[in-house]
Order: sequence, then C-alpha cells, then structure tokens
Amino acid sequence: MPQVGDDLPPGERPMVAVLRAVPGHEAQLAAAIATLTTAVRQERGCVEFRPFTDVANPGVFYLYEIYADTDAFRVHLATGHVAHFFTELAQHSTADATALVQLVELDARGGLPAQLTW
Repeated sequence: MPQVGDDLPPGERPMVAVLRAVPGHEAQLAAAIATLTTAVRQERGCVEFRPFTDVANPGVFYLYEIYADTDAFRVHLATGHVAHFFTELAQHSTADATALVQLVELDARGGLPAQLTW
C-alpha cells in the first residue's frame, strides 16, 4: 500500500499509477482495474479516475487519478475496494507501491508551484 507523506502540495491530488501485468495475466488485471474503477468513481473525494492501456504494450496499464485533496486520497486508500485491488495486484501485476507517481500541475508559465523547486 502506498505511503502518503505530509509533504504533498495542498489542493487537488493528481497522480498516475503504472501497472505491468504478469505475462498471461493481462485479462485478469484489466478486469480488476475495471472493478476498481467503478468503485473509485463513487468515492466522494474522487475528482477523476481513468484507466488506460499502452497501445504498444497492452499488458501495461496507467491509472490517472485525481482526488480532491490529500485527505481524500488517504480515505481512498482505506477503502475495502482498494484493499481488494491490492490483493489482485499481488497476483496479476509486477507492480508495487512505487508504481504510484504523485504529480503537481505546472503553472501557466511552465513553472512549479511556489513550495517546490527544480
């Protein structure tokens, strides 16, 4: 399970998870992602949850997620559907918690928010 630090910027919490299916488990991982997607989209703090697959590598999946804030992301991680998904992930994916990349939106000039530096 990913750890959520206190050093994340305030506001919406965008991220992307990169998941690679164990060879031969692509369909099972895709089904687990579909089930997760339905549940997560019902969460109060979910702003957006969109699953994608790589056209060139159909066994690689990208989950683009935005939560209202860090607390909403913490609530998300504590749900039963996420716990169940992580059991499926252990069986059908080579990914672990490091597959989750926290994002921050660049400002209109292409710069980082004030609390971050290059």
